[in-house]
Amino acid sequence: MRSLTPEAVRFLASPAAQAELAALAGEPLDPLTTVATLRKRWGADEAAWIYDQARLRRKGRAKFPYADALLFEAEALEQASAGPVARWRAERVFGPYDRVADLGAGIGGDALALAAAGKRVLAVELDPVRAALLEHNAAALGLAERVGVLRADWRTLDLDVEAAFADPARRRGGRRTVRLDAMEPPLADLQRLAGRVPAVAVKLAPALDRRELPPETGLGFVSLAGELKEALAGFGALAWSEPWAAVLPAGVRLGGPEGPARTGPVGAYLYEPDPAVIRAGLVRRLAVELDAWQLDPQVAYLSADERRTTPLARAWEVLEQGPFRQRDIGAWLRTHGAGAVEVKRRRSPVDPALFEKKLKRTLSAGGPTLTLFLTRVRDRPWAVLGLRV
Repeated sequence: MRSLTPEAVRFLASPAAQAELAALAGEPLDPLTTVATLRKRWGADEAAWIYDQARLRRKGRAKFPYADALLFEAEALEQASAGPVARWRAERVFGPYDRVADLGAGIGGDALALAAAGKRVLAVELDPVRAALLEHNAAALGLAERVGVLRADWRTLDLDVEAAFADPARRRGGRRTVRLDAMEPPLADLQRLAGRVPAVAVKLAPALDRRELPPETGLGFVSLAGELKEALAGFGALAWSEPWAAVLPAGVRLGGPEGPARTGPVGAYLYEPDPAVIRAGLVRRLAVELDAWQLDPQVAYLSADERRTTPLARAWEVLEQGPFRQRDIGAWLRTHGAGAVEVKRRRSPVDPALFEKKLKRTLSAGGPTLTLFLTRVRDRPWAVLGLRV
């Protein structure tokens, strides 16, 4: 991939380059054939920049519904928030604020979402290439009047805003890091920002070690389509008093006190809480919402005798359950004519992939896909066979 420069961004933003990119949008991309064709009309650098952007736009479609109007840089695209997450954050977290700063704004994914939500955005980006890409992207979406791009280190600025968002870089030497002091900028710099800006939210890796957070920090977790996407730390007016979980695309947020400990045997239904709920430590809170109980105090599976529909958990009708014995599980699968089986585990030493292979000989062609849960009940190895509902 050819390195971008501010001059390259100006070229890619030109009508001629934009027309070339539009022509490539639906065409197969081959690094040899496509570049050779482009070289008939452009120099080596220009052909490489166009080809790279055509590839990045296709990759960007997974995060941006309007990707074919934008320009990207590979690492910034990888770090950018998914579109639905950025929109939800802009509307729900920053909803009360009119003037918001996006600090280290990159190619502008979060700044554009804030502007689309009606905010006046100060997008601060030190890297000249990313700042140029951000300016192009704001203009391409008709948001240039709402997005002011400033090329600077935000730590040197007096920020006249009501709230600020930051998505620190979490790579060092090409490797991802979840350590808060290894981010750029480190969390300590962002914490100090809360003394200058009334409300601050910081996007963090979901796998962060909570012990690294200052005790006054608010914390929430966001998932999209069942995949945990980010942790969000809040300072100042956004220092939420209790953890929360947001589940997208439903847009449902769960918070509040944890709820009483309640355990019991496997009932008629088994729930698997959304990963944001689990990471936020709200399994018992969800149990109250569902009138359910945990199978074991250390296991994030819930059970109930009546099913309640919720985007906060997936549900299965329990077909069979009992102590873990492979011969019994094989008999269960034959009895229910299973055509495929997915194995899930919590507090079980069994390898799901290997166990699925062992169970293949018990499956029937054309039968339903069933789910086998390997866990513990009353501190005993336990198996539950369920049908997704």
